Order: sequence, then structure tokens, then C-alpha cells
Amino acid sequence: MTVTSTAPRILPVLLPAEIAQEESWIAAARRDPQAFAPLYERYHKPIFLFVLKRVQDRDLCGDLTAQVFLKSMAALPKYEGRGLPFKAWLYRIALNEVLMHFRRNKGKQFMDVAEPQAAALITYAAERDEDDDRSIDKELMERLARALGKLLPAQTMLIELRFFDGLSFLEVGQVLGIAEAAAKMRTHRVLGTLREYLAPGAGSRKSMGTE
Repeated sequence: MTVTSTAPRILPVLLPAEIAQEESWIAAARRDPQAFAPLYERYHKPIFLFVLKRVQDRDLCGDLTAQVFLKSMAALPKYEGRGLPFKAWLYRIALNEVLMHFRRNKGKQFMDVAEPQAAALITYAAERDEDDDRSIDKELMERLARALGKLLPAQTMLIELRFFDGLSFLEVGQVLGIAEAAAKMRTHRVLGTLREYLAPGAGSRKSMGTE
């Protein structure tokens, strides 16, 4: 697990006019695949950066991003927004592509972490008091990186969405296609596993927990 710098949140709120425009694009693309172009142009860059952040390889990222849009175009006739952001649906497809890549290739995972996010994660995972003003030194960052590296790919994705992409539990649920309560429960379960890995003497433990 490599720990680097963080990125802006991934689900900014769209204005009503932007939502209406997007809905018209989706309706047109359902009728004619060539009308998918405006959606591709709006979301290609954020999806590319979302994938790149996780694989750290531009060529691989290009291939995976292409698969994301091919699959989204193929599935669009069956897409039902149900009040959820279209972008969240694209991120769900992107996450599945990244997870499938890691499962097939058992490649190295990357996670963007800055000190404020690391401090928040350690506060939750290690059950420190929120007013604990101890700094996150190099040794503690290294321990966190090692602990994160022991998690399963789906677990690291959940931690990244919640703590490093800055999504609420509702938004995490939207991206994963689960209820807000389920997103919260899964996150707390992964934090429990991470807490064990951060505990003294945990260096030799094998990966555990549930996705």
C-alpha cells in the first residue's frame, strides 16, 4: 500500500439546471447511443482521475476507463436513477472495474492520504479522543499504510470513499448501490478490522474481516 496526497471530493452537488440537462442527455442516449457523447464529455475526466488515483498507471487507467463507459453505454437502457446521481452510478461501475482488476492481477494498490484524513481515520480506527492533539508523525503514517495494505481491496475502497474522498454514508451507499445504514455498518466493520491491524503486535496478522 502506497500512501500519497489526497484529492477533492468526488460528488459535488449539481445545480437544478445541470440536473435537468443531464436527465435530457440520459433520455436521448437511451434512444440513440451516439447521443451519449455529452455524458462522456462531462464525466470522462473525473472518472479517469478516480480510477488513476487507485491504479497509478495511466495506460491501465485508460483501458479501465474505456471499459467503464462501454459498460455504462450498454447498461443505459436499463438504468433507473431513482433520485440518485448519475455520476454515482458511473463511479459504481468504475469501482467494480478496479476491483476486478485487482482480483485478476493481485496488483499493488494505492491510496491517497493526506495528514488531516489520516488523523481522522486513526481517530476512528484507534478510538482516540477527537480532541487528541497528537500529531501524525512519519512512524504512525507508516503504521497506517501497513495496516491499510492488509485490508481486502473492497475494504480499502470503502475506507477511501468515506475518509479520503470525503463522502457521507449516504453518498457511499449511492456509489456502492446499498442503503445508507448498510454503508455505515460496513464502514464500522472495516474500521474494527483496521483497529486490530493498528494495535501493538499486529504486524504478523493475516488479512481478515469482511467486504
